Amino acid sequence: MTVSPNRLTSATDSTLPAVAPPEMGEIDLGRRPLPALLMSLVFHVVLLTILGILWSQSPSGTGDEVNRPVGIAMVHRMPDRDRYVDAADLTQSEVASETSAASGSDSESSDAMSAAAAPSFAPPIDLAGILSEIQSTPAPISATGLAGESKLEGDAFESKPATGTDGDPNRTTTSVFGVSGSGSRFVYVFDRSDSMNANGALPLRAAKKELMNSLKTLSERQQFQIIFYNQIPKPFQISGMPQGLMLGEEAILDRAARYVDSITAYGGTEHFSAISMALRLGPDVIFFLTDARIPRLSTSQLAEIRRRAERSGTTIHAIEFGSEPAAPSDSFLRDLASQNSGLYNYVDIRSLKLSP
Repeated sequence: MTVSPNRLTSATDSTLPAVAPPEMGEIDLGRRPLPALLMSLVFHVVLLTILGILWSQSPSGTGDEVNRPVGIAMVHRMPDRDRYVDAADLTQSEVASETSAASGSDSESSDAMSAAAAPSFAPPIDLAGILSEIQSTPAPISATGLAGESKLEGDAFESKPATGTDGDPNRTTTSVFGVSGSGSRFVYVFDRSDSMNANGALPLRAAKKELMNSLKTLSERQQFQIIFYNQIPKPFQISGMPQGLMLGEEAILDRAARYVDSITAYGGTEHFSAISMALRLGPDVIFFLTDARIPRLSTSQLAEIRRRAERSGTTIHAIEFGSEPAAPSDSFLRDLASQNSGLYNYVDIRSLKLSP
């Protein structure tokens, strides 16, 4: 009996179970070799072990620590230690007292440190020199009126007459028309305006003579300057020498005499600039002479002169020329002298007599 190939095939297919091929992506464990399974198992065990170790460690930072209690402490700074006090244990009044006590401790500490550091920084004090300087410095002279008055009635300070040299060879006493001044630096501020030409220039000639008599009492230990003024002040100056105070040497006094002799009177009057120039020299004494009641020094100008004179320790004496028998009661020159520890004197030019 002949069997056809087609029937054999069909019979075979019907007796054997059909095996489907594995789908794409599926793993056939039955066919994986044993070493690969062991390696996979070991890898997973190691990985799980590392993750467990990392998980068991405590995390860093403060993420898990919340609502931690916070306290406030008060610190007392003391010279030898710091004291800490918990503010929660104090009442409100105790806090205030503790704060003030801490401030007191800081202040005491600072005072103690300052007191300890002072000896290394404080300069030595020459008490003997200070006492000697006080004793050798004459008290200022204040006056309200005519020359010879040495005490301001009702003044808070006792005034003393000029002490002359008082043991200091650099100091001396000189005078102009009966007004005396003591010191070592003198400035003469004299009016040379046209009004000084009255009565045949008698006021100017008398002022020049009195000025030279005063200069002759100075020595090389004293200094001086002469300022004649009208609208513009004109100081005494020697060619080649800086403008300022001059020594009372014989050669310089001879030149000063020639300068005084050359002065003529003309023009108007401006007092303030001349006095300001004199104050810049820082003299001990200014002798101010004028016959001009107009223009007056204003209140502000008098205040400025007083401020500058106090700063330089300058006394300003005032001499007023006039043609009346008595001094005017409202003269600004009286105020100028009284406000600057000086004396005021009025001179009636009709009483002046000059030898030929």
